Amino acid sequence: MRSDNMFKDFNFKLIVIDALLDKEPIFEQELEALKEQFTTQYEWYEDMKPIPQIMTYLQNLELSKKDLLKVDYLCFDGGNEIYHILQPDWDGEDEFFDVTSVEGFEHLPNLMTVDYISMAEPEVLEPLREAGITVE
Repeated sequence: MRSDNMFKDFNFKLIVIDALLDKEPIFEQELEALKEQFTTQYEWYEDMKPIPQIMTYLQNLELSKKDLLKVDYLCFDGGNEIYHILQPDWDGEDEFFDVTSVEGFEHLPNLMTVDYISMAEPEVLEPLREAGITVE
């Protein structure tokens, strides 16, 4: 699934978005409004799927160059905040958010370090290593 013209894998885009959540991204207010509107209606352990309105918003979100320049670190971890915004009761037990490609990481010119905990097979991160990015 192509999320936009920037990243081949939507799940990789989610990791980039997660990295921006504490960096005052341009989309911060819109995402907060969606969280307030839809997470309060979420039926925990009954819906068991992403909130469609937030999923659509993130799929269509065009990340600005200004925000992309802020990304110097990514964390591949099932505990990332973005997953709990999208699906509040997600437990990380399935492969729904697993990353299959990091294609498009070239749009992150300041990316220096990646913490690899889960969410991808190790070989998926190989292009990052080949580009000189530290993967720990």
